[in-house]
Amino acid sequence: MEVTLVSGARTVPEDVRALAESKIGKLGKLTPVLEHAEVRFSDDPKAPLGSRNVCEVKIDGHGHTLRAKASARDPATSVDRVVDKLEHQVERLKGKLVGRSQPRRHGFSGRSDAS
Repeated sequence: MEVTLVSGARTVPEDVRALAESKIGKLGKLTPVLEHAEVRFSDDPKAPLGSRNVCEVKIDGHGHTLRAKASARDPATSVDRVVDKLEHQVERLKGKLVGRSQPRRHGFSGRSDAS
């Protein structure tokens, strides 16, 4: 998965950038239909002092879009929170895709015995 990091007027430490790239890159291995992720770091001036660092992630691929946003005291924690949210969304997407490719039969044998 291709991961793009965007930060507005603020600078994000290299260790947080590496953490975001590695954790979000691993999400692409869970569902191969996801191709591109955009990670955006920003400050929320209206938020309380404890949760000013905001991490927003948008993942696209094959007509599917996943989005998550989390805020925390430090950027690394906001990355962890947003990855937790996205893991849940990826698991749901994977279940839907598998369900479409392997429909349940519910007693249908595939033959029609009209005799």
